Amino acid sequence: MGHAPQTSLLHPPPAPFEGHGGAHADALARRLGKLELFSQVGPADLRHLAQGARSRRLDPGESLWFAGEHASWFAVIESGVLQIRQMTPTGEGILVGLFRRGEAVGLAAALEGGVFPADAIALGEPVEVLSIRAEALRDALDDSIAVGRAVNHALLGHTVALRAKIDIVSAGSVPRRLAALMRYLIGRFGRTTATGSVIVDVHLARDELSQLVSARVETVIRILSRWQKAGWIASRPGRIEIMRPDMLERIVES
Repeated sequence: MGHAPQTSLLHPPPAPFEGHGGAHADALARRLGKLELFSQVGPADLRHLAQGARSRRLDPGESLWFAGEHASWFAVIESGVLQIRQMTPTGEGILVGLFRRGEAVGLAAALEGGVFPADAIALGEPVEVLSIRAEALRDALDDSIAVGRAVNHALLGHTVALRAKIDIVSAGSVPRRLAALMRYLIGRFGRTTATGSVIVDVHLARDELSQLVSARVETVIRILSRWQKAGWIASRPGRIEIMRPDMLERIVES
């Protein structure tokens, strides 16, 4: 599911934010307050952030932004998963991180007033986001300790995601890297079933898995096929089922 490099002519920046007041801003403020990131932020601060905010729905594979676009806003995910992907000079995609409901993307770039350093693309299923103006965020930070805490929490989450990617690609052999990735996905997106298996509700194509572990697609396919034949994992529509997480843990720790 690779994406060719895009230009601003092919993907123009979003239209300027329009001022929203009254019931619309109140509704967006309530939606922000339901997300864990802003759960400790008061109604007045939420309404400040919601001024000029807007909601957007992305189809699978659709971009929220491309690298190089001006970061005059950031987004909070209401549902679905966004992948952050960087393109190499040769046109190959490097999947940097995965972000889920309640998490912010583009925050550091918006605070700096620079450009987005990587593409943000909906992964596997529709994604709903709330886009918040960088100007509204900076104003709120000047007046609110609670907003500052929320921003610090979000930036820490970005650091954790980057460190997780480093841990995965430095795990050793490709089987160990792939097992480390599965462990990460279990901890971040997994849910345990009645039978003891773990469902990972993220649709990752083989090429995306290979990007996350920095390995050839053919190598990843061969390893996954071996694990499937052993009954450790199974590919389901839009998800991965891991029947033997203990065996993957053994590979990581070996």
